[in-house]
Amino acid sequence: MLSSNLTIVFRTDSSRLIGYGHLMRCLTLALALKQHGCKCYFVCRDLTNNHGVLVTQQGFELILLPRDTSFLPEADIPVPQHATWLETSWQHDINQCIPHLTSLKPDIIILDHYALDAKWEVQAKAYCDKLMVIDDLADRTHQCDLLLDYNLSIEPNAYKAWIPQHCQLLLGGKYALLRDEFKQWQHLSMHRRNTNRLETVLITFGGIDSDNNSESVLRVLKNMPALALKRIDVVVSANAANLASLNAAALCMPIDTIIHINVRNMAELMANADLAIGSGGGSTYERLFLKLPSLLMPIADNQVAPLLSMSKSGFFELFRDFMELACRLRRYCSQPLPFVTAPVLFGAPLVCQILLAKNITLADVKPLDIRRTFHWLQNVKLRQQFLQHSAPVRASHVTYWRALLKDQAQYSFSIIQRGKHVGNLGIKHVNVQNNQAELWIYIGVQTDHNKGLGTAALALLEYFIKYTLLIDNVVIHVAQDNYAALSFYDKLGYVASDDKLVAPEFANKNVLQMRKTL
Repeated sequence: MLSSNLTIVFRTDSSRLIGYGHLMRCLTLALALKQHGCKCYFVCRDLTNNHGVLVTQQGFELILLPRDTSFLPEADIPVPQHATWLETSWQHDINQCIPHLTSLKPDIIILDHYALDAKWEVQAKAYCDKLMVIDDLADRTHQCDLLLDYNLSIEPNAYKAWIPQHCQLLLGGKYALLRDEFKQWQHLSMHRRNTNRLETVLITFGGIDSDNNSESVLRVLKNMPALALKRIDVVVSANAANLASLNAAALCMPIDTIIHINVRNMAELMANADLAIGSGGGSTYERLFLKLPSLLMPIADNQVAPLLSMSKSGFFELFRDFMELACRLRRYCSQPLPFVTAPVLFGAPLVCQILLAKNITLADVKPLDIRRTFHWLQNVKLRQQFLQHSAPVRASHVTYWRALLKDQAQYSFSIIQRGKHVGNLGIKHVNVQNNQAELWIYIGVQTDHNKGLGTAALALLEYFIKYTLLIDNVVIHVAQDNYAALSFYDKLGYVASDDKLVAPEFANKNVLQMRKTL
């Protein structure tokens, strides 16, 4: 378990216009950091219909910045596309934040705000050791040390023109910020998918649902008795724009229809649903993690492109209007529900691990790391440790790594020591149902052997397996004549297995299988 007594300040907002998705994902990360001993504070502006109460309900201190009632946008000055969401200028915002940053002396600042960019970040960075940005737009410059975007549709080079060279990118579904409740319901939810019956529908268009899309869905379902539904759950917040009308519509439904307000059991509702109908946003990843089939409608401009990309990958289906929704639903009168496969993991522990890293950390593999690995594997001793007999050819080496990094069933990382790439490790043959995965690791820089690097890196990988993959049993294959490696793994709690079912790639090699329960 990681431990830290760092002070972390979150700068994010919520309002009728912004919604509260940004605040919720920051709270999710704050709760995970709190488990490691971090002290987290939230700096938010007192905007109309903000959800700051959620911060205090979770036990964090909330610092409210006053509304800027005299704010007028400055003409002819380049600003982020969503600059008006701040309801003040970035200069006024950072000037109001600085006294609090001076007092709190944060080690880390985490910014999640579409209205702020590098100008704000440069000034904030003077008051912390590390600054992380959470984003999913890739539409403005940043000056940060880490940038998190767990959008499944994000391209590897999307932020290349927007961030400094030293910035570490955390991209993709393995970094998804999901609340603890979701890991508790994962297995039950996955088991429910085996039935493929449509009996329960979950409707969720965000807490506010200003367009009253939830009620429109109820009208569609009311006119489709052939679906033979048994229950409908609708989730909104107490600030929902059309709550009274929605309640009245629910009372007129021919089947049990429950309106849930300010829910604290969203994971349970998703796990017990057969189909979700709703919008994009953060809940998209919650549904994908629980393998819940979904029909989604983009309700914001920034949702269109990512949802379209993910729908083309088969993660869910989109509908543009409620006539199209009815057409898609009619298929389920006679066809089974689709099975969801999406690379969304319980990512908050992994983000914490990287954010709190000191000398050694894990990072996503970069093209330069692949080229460096090619040179490492020219060394005969390293290849012997990795059970590879011949030196790799450059073209096949690059092809192999490209395929490896695209394989959604495998996870590979570079080992980074004080900013230097020193080795590689990863996980393959991941089997969630059997609660097992296989790991591999090697230190590429020979002069770094026997210095504790392998022990530290392996501990980070085991942490990822246990707390992000949610798997407890690991396997590794070691050459039987590699006595140093056998001794190394033995000291770390790996036990030689008498299991004869050696992985296919090692079938004709003199290897020993070792196992460990994390």
